Amino acid sequence: MSRGLAVLLWMWSAMASAATVSPTMLHGGLGVRLDALPYPPSLAGELESGLTSRLYARVSVLDGSAVLQQRTIEISIRYDLWDQVFLVTRTMDRVTETQKFADRAEIGSYLASLRLPRLFAAGTLPASRDLVLRVELLLNPIGREKLRMIRKWVAENSTPNIGTDQGVSASNTIFNRIFEQYAGGADVAAEWRVDLRSTTFRAAPLGDEGS
Repeated sequence: MSRGLAVLLWMWSAMASAATVSPTMLHGGLGVRLDALPYPPSLAGELESGLTSRLYARVSVLDGSAVLQQRTIEISIRYDLWDQVFLVTRTMDRVTETQKFADRAEIGSYLASLRLPRLFAAGTLPASRDLVLRVELLLNPIGREKLRMIRKWVAENSTPNIGTDQGVSASNTIFNRIFEQYAGGADVAAEWRVDLRSTTFRAAPLGDEGS
C-alpha cells in the first residue's frame, strides 16, 4: 500500500462517524454527495492492484416510509498499470461515463467527497414535501453461486494456526460474515456495506449548481 493512500484511508476511518448524505441539484436533476464514507482499510491496496474494484450505490427518494423513486449506480475503479492513471466508470441505466484521475491524491479526493449527480428529474418529485435520500452502498459484492465456489476453495486451502486453538482462518472469518447476509435472504453480499440517510429536504428550494 502506498503511503499516500494509507494516509487517506486513515483519514476516512477517523471521519467514519461523520459520514453525511447531502442532496445536490444540477441542471434540474437531483443527485447526492457522500462525504467521509468509512471505506475499509483494504481498499487502498485493491485500488493499486490493477484489478477492478466495484462500488454499487442504490439511492432512494423517500417520502416518509414510501419509496418515490430509486436508482442503482455502478462505479468501477481500475488503476491502469501501463498509463499509471486511475480509470473510473460510472454506469446508470446502461449509460456510462468514464473519468481519468492522474494520481492517488486525485482519486482520494474523488472518493472522499463522492458525487452522484442527476439521478432524478426534480420536476417528477413533489416540491412541497419533506423528502429523505437513502443511500445503500456495497463494495465488490459477490453473487451467491460465485460465493459458494469461493467458500469451497477457502475450505480446501485453509489450515488452522499451528500452536493455537483457533481452528478457523482469517479468510474463513471474512466469508462467514458474508454468508450471514445470505441467511437474511440477500441475493448478493459484501464484506463492506453502508446504509446512510440524509436529513429532510425539499426539492424546490435547492440551488442548482449548474445555473
